[in-house]
Amino acid sequence: MNLELVDCEPKYWEFVRQLRTNPQNQKGFFTQAEITPEQQIEYMFFNSSSYKICLADKEPAGYIGLLKGHEITYCVSPEFKNKGIGTFMVKEYASKWDQVDAYVKIDNIASQKVFEKLGFEKQIYYKLKN
Repeated sequence: MNLELVDCEPKYWEFVRQLRTNPQNQKGFFTQAEITPEQQIEYMFFNSSSYKICLADKEPAGYIGLLKGHEITYCVSPEFKNKGIGTFMVKEYASKWDQVDAYVKIDNIASQKVFEKLGFEKQIYYKLKN
């Protein structure tokens, strides 16, 4: 399978929204809010430059980006899971930055394995909810 990261052009913005709100993926994110097409366009208008789309044999298979300038976020399309796409995206994307972090839910084992495999140091944080 030929994998490449390409710029997140407007033609991919709806793909990112659908992937992010897919019930099979949504549980892996801390925030699980519904995102409207209008909200997605507004968000991507200002933030798409920090996102990349992963193409697998020219077909969109996932996305990766930065939140708050240093936190990696990524998502793989359900039909492409367990094919090394998450590892490819994180490895390629993280190599472009001096310092990046990843905040992973405790029950998101697949993402934990990707980050650990690529040498990210595992730390546990606790935050008091008000």
